[in-house]
Amino acid sequence: MKQLLSIIGLLAITGACKVAHAQETPATTTVGGHVGVALPLVTVSSKTTTIADNVTILDPIGVSVKMSPRLVIDFETVVSTPVKPKGGTTGLVVDPGVVYNWGPVATGLRAAWQIDAPPNFGLIPLINKGLVDLGRATWFVEAAFPTVYSEHKVAFNVVFHTGVGF
Repeated sequence: MKQLLSIIGLLAITGACKVAHAQETPATTTVGGHVGVALPLVTVSSKTTTIADNVTILDPIGVSVKMSPRLVIDFETVVSTPVKPKGGTTGLVVDPGVVYNWGPVATGLRAAWQIDAPPNFGLIPLINKGLVDLGRATWFVEAAFPTVYSEHKVAFNVVFHTGVGF
């Protein structure tokens, strides 16, 4: 019994030291986000189309949890508004992902679901480059490559995205 109490006391002291150390170390997790505009340039599926055939304006909006100075978990949604040809329906894509900043560029991977559409799933690899440091924000450009599976078909896209991250 005496040994058990000694072990419990030692564990309590060790735990108290860890808590004290944790309080001295500032948390690195912060919240940020981004807003922007994007344009699909090319879509390769059963039929290949370019921006000359279809114009859709994408409005990406994201809330980011910065897990470290280089690693971000990003919760993004994209509103898509078809412009050409006329008569399309505004859509919504939910595409959370992970982005890692390598220094000169950042790369990432998102999972994507088109809302109010037939069952689908997509993956979006991306390459992101910060262009201008705006103080508390950065103007960036991004190349994204959404690849979506739906109704036994795969569609591959090349998308140009620019915006402000903060």
